[in-house]
Amino acid sequence: MTSTYLDRDDLIRVAADVADRDGWHNLTMSSVAKEVDRHVTSLYGHVDGLDGLRREVQLLVFDELADALWRAALGRTRDDALTALMDVYREYLRAHRGRSAALGAAASLDDPEVQKRGRRLIEPFNTTFESYGLDEERSVHAQRAISAAIRGFGMTEASGRYGSQADESFAQLRLLFVTALNNGDWPAR
Repeated sequence: MTSTYLDRDDLIRVAADVADRDGWHNLTMSSVAKEVDRHVTSLYGHVDGLDGLRREVQLLVFDELADALWRAALGRTRDDALTALMDVYREYLRAHRGRSAALGAAASLDDPEVQKRGRRLIEPFNTTFESYGLDEERSVHAQRAISAAIRGFGMTEASGRYGSQADESFAQLRLLFVTALNNGDWPAR
């Protein structure tokens, strides 16, 4: 990626690719500088050190996943929407191991941009839960439960422990949530 000008957005995408290839915890300023064929000090004109780089990758991940989730939910409700959302979320985790780890990395919760993009990320789920009749409070808990279940499933799937039964196991996970929501069994608290 050698050029006379280093574009900030390109730098963040390269950093996300490095995280996918090498792992989130192995994302360093040096590894990204090497990838873009620059001296590490040149990156500081674009990001505020490693913490700044990781924050920007997290924001990129929020945007990428939110875009994919919104596309999946568009024009769908209830079971159709929930199944599509869960499948897209799982596929994103499978395709982007390093980026996926960024989702669970500690982000500053008082950062207004993190809050804004985090809300956009969960809105397709909340809209889907509304189609099941869940109020705002129950939607928050449902979204957290589904997100945790999918991320936990993704980590276990990445380890290879599900083997050839991963798809069937994920279908059962989807069915569990769909059934609970359709039966009105989603807890009030």
